[in-house]
Amino acid sequence: MLTTQLIHALALGAVASSPPDASASGDQAIQELKAQIASLQNQVSDLRKTSGEDWLTEQRAEEIRSMVHDVLADADTRASLLAQGVSAGHDGHFFLASPDGNFRLEIAGQMQVRYVYNLLEEAPGIDTNRAGFEIRRMKLDFSGHIIDPSWQYTVVGAFDRDGGALEAEDVFINKSFDNGVSVQVGQFKLPFMREELVSSKRQLAVDRSLVNEEFNQDRSQGAQVTYEGDQFKFDVAASDGFASSNVAALTEDIEGVALTGRAEWLAMGDWRQFRDFTSPQGSEQGLLVGAAIHYEKAEYGTASGPEEELFTWTADVSFEGDGFNVFAALVGRNLDVADTDEIGIVIQGGLYLTSDIELYARYEWADPDDDAIEELSALTFGVNKYFDKHNLKWTSDIGIGFNEVDSKYASSGVGWRTDGADEDGQVSIRTQLQLLF
Repeated sequence: MLTTQLIHALALGAVASSPPDASASGDQAIQELKAQIASLQNQVSDLRKTSGEDWLTEQRAEEIRSMVHDVLADADTRASLLAQGVSAGHDGHFFLASPDGNFRLEIAGQMQVRYVYNLLEEAPGIDTNRAGFEIRRMKLDFSGHIIDPSWQYTVVGAFDRDGGALEAEDVFINKSFDNGVSVQVGQFKLPFMREELVSSKRQLAVDRSLVNEEFNQDRSQGAQVTYEGDQFKFDVAASDGFASSNVAALTEDIEGVALTGRAEWLAMGDWRQFRDFTSPQGSEQGLLVGAAIHYEKAEYGTASGPEEELFTWTADVSFEGDGFNVFAALVGRNLDVADTDEIGIVIQGGLYLTSDIELYARYEWADPDDDAIEELSALTFGVNKYFDKHNLKWTSDIGIGFNEVDSKYASSGVGWRTDGADEDGQVSIRTQLQLLF
């Protein structure tokens, strides 16, 4: 169509611009018209060639435009899905979230690679020296909220350091209210010993104390109500009892009730600074005082045997300043059937030499209220090198047992073995690199 129109226009233009000479003879006029027609034929031929080349160019251009259109349509679809469905990024945590902020998933992890050397006094049947590497902790953490930020969830899975099996640790749902009250259900650490409540990723030493390993609450399944104000915090939990995680409801004899309560007073500072035990240079002063009690009644031995009643309590104080920290805890336990009253003490502190190097020391003591078991007495001192706060840090320490470490207190997980009878002076050397992501 375009080519025909151009030919017509060209022909009319040629005739209009060069009409035959009216004064010329008939033969001459005919010759002039023939010349003009020949010229027009040549121009039409050239125009057809040019038009054909342009058509091919337009065809290629149309193909390119079609391809670009498809790509843009796909990009628009993806952008539409992104805008309407999910956003992603890193704001201190890797996350996926809805644009309105009502749905959010955070993905995190913890790795602790550790080397341990343990030396015992010579005794019959005792392997004096043991050493080696281990993956002390490898955890994957999924947390966030749904519907709105007040409905929170946490799912933490940990790979066992001996065999690598994946096991559920923290699995709970939490609902927060505007008045400072929250309700939590699922599997979590009961609100008892502060050393246990502080995450393993935020400890002062390579690992927690032996006193904590013996007296701590570990995880349980139950429900908890929390109130947190500007200066006071209260937790009350009903559960299946200490260390009853990953247990189906009807597989064990659980009688009576297990109740835990903890109260904390924030005398100075803010709650956030007491999520760990350290206090970098430039930190404000903070003082936290806490106390907790726990009671449970459960089957002891066979179903027809006596019921065990456990009552345990603890009190602790934490003080943090400009580049230093101090923590002390006292814990006691009464076992009804065994008729024992046990007690333990932990005192530790840290001091920054520079902005990223911290020295620390810990002393712990425990009395088992049993003449057949030696009292625990041990000292640990070491150093932290912070590359990026707790996200990347190297921790090394040396522990010395002043008394025999009985099997009651020994824990290979924190680098201490059982001493031979009447032997003391055990040495535990640990060095660990931690990475959080």
